[in-house]
Amino acid sequence: MTILLKATIALLLALIVAALAKRASAATRHSILAAAQLAALTMPLLTMVVPKVTWVEPRMERVLTAAPAAAAVPARGESTPAPAPPARTSRILYLWLAGFAFVAVTRGRALVRASRIARRATPWRGVYLSSEVDQPVTLFRRILLPLDAPNWDASQLATVLLHERAHVTRHDSLLGLIGDATCAVYWFHPLAWIVARSAQLERERACDEIVLAHGVRGVDYATALLAVAQSAGRAAHGIPMAARSQIETRIRSILAGAARLPRRGIRALVTIAAIVAAPLLAALTPVSILRPAAGEPDLLGDAITSPYSEWIGAPDVYVDATGPDAALIAALQRAAAAAPESDIDLVPDRARWALGRVRDGHLVLPLLAALNDPDWRVRAYAAWALGEARDTRATAPLAGLLSDPIWRMRAMAAHALAQIADPAARPAMERALSDRAWQVRLAAVRYFDSVGDRTLVDAMRGDRHIAVRSAAGGDR
Repeated sequence: MTILLKATIALLLALIVAALAKRASAATRHSILAAAQLAALTMPLLTMVVPKVTWVEPRMERVLTAAPAAAAVPARGESTPAPAPPARTSRILYLWLAGFAFVAVTRGRALVRASRIARRATPWRGVYLSSEVDQPVTLFRRILLPLDAPNWDASQLATVLLHERAHVTRHDSLLGLIGDATCAVYWFHPLAWIVARSAQLERERACDEIVLAHGVRGVDYATALLAVAQSAGRAAHGIPMAARSQIETRIRSILAGAARLPRRGIRALVTIAAIVAAPLLAALTPVSILRPAAGEPDLLGDAITSPYSEWIGAPDVYVDATGPDAALIAALQRAAAAAPESDIDLVPDRARWALGRVRDGHLVLPLLAALNDPDWRVRAYAAWALGEARDTRATAPLAGLLSDPIWRMRAMAAHALAQIADPAARPAMERALSDRAWQVRLAAVRYFDSVGDRTLVDAMRGDRHIAVRSAAGGDR
């Protein structure tokens, strides 16, 4: 889904920019659309190889951030049957492969047939004549003309050759292959086909502008183009000069005025921009794409924010529930397999991440080591998993994280300590009762409620935040 989102952004932006560039040349608009096709086509590879970039603390819609409760974790040593490993195949994957194969085979067969026609054609004055085409066609560096082309009016033939040689100079056949490949990969995506159709039109209009720039009168060129279109009857191969679906729009443009050739270097500039922009888009995570913002939200009042800044995006993983931490592993497997209860439920992602840390049946020790990771999101995920483990070995390092400068990290550490409910955490949790983030104070109240200290819980009934007051019983 992440790749699809980024490809969608690239294609949609290209359509918008091309639509806004009405006064630019058709060649410029075609370059923009072709660059977007190339970016979408390479997006799967770029997403895998380019380092990820995420805004750490995005401002979010107003939703509650209290950490969702995971499936209950059995006591240590309790025997729990391990779930069956998740299926490795997907119906969606098979459906995509079927669509990809259909489009790829269809386009591939058309290319092979066009190549065979080109090989059978007869050379004539630097071009080729063929009885298998009924209009001028370009295939890579070969220009094919109907057999009666030598009998055409000299000016009409010169005009046709100007158009077709423009295709060769612009390498339009290669760009067309990129468009075909993009449609094959994203066969299910309407934007892929819309961009392809728009690119084909702008490609032809770019060659039309080149013809007009050579001094051919618009009326004469439109007449020649219409004559070619009227003689075309069979399905075209390669790049046909006059596809009937485009002819009206092209003639209107030809008759509208003078040609607008692109400024020198504009195609190179668009290509460079695409080369730079595509990896940047591939590096962005869904969080940074959908929820861009900067800075930590206001936590002194009643600001309520979503936990997406903590989201890592862990892959599916399966490990045997064996070894000293078998019960914890089995419980996390159940949590990882469960569907998220909402779009802010990070429990399945946290569980998948934790399962990826299992080493020879050990999980608690790797999680303790992860509490020293430089990435605060990793530390937060490790704290959550240790809270699910209810292991008192985590008490001291979690208590130390209550001084972390990132409030989400402090909140998760306090949440984990509340689940462990170790009396040894009392001094640190007393300090947490005065934390400036209400989420940390809320977890501290739950801790003291768990250990049975109602005195400190009752003292928080007057807290400035409604969530803390409610947990302490102040608003009942």
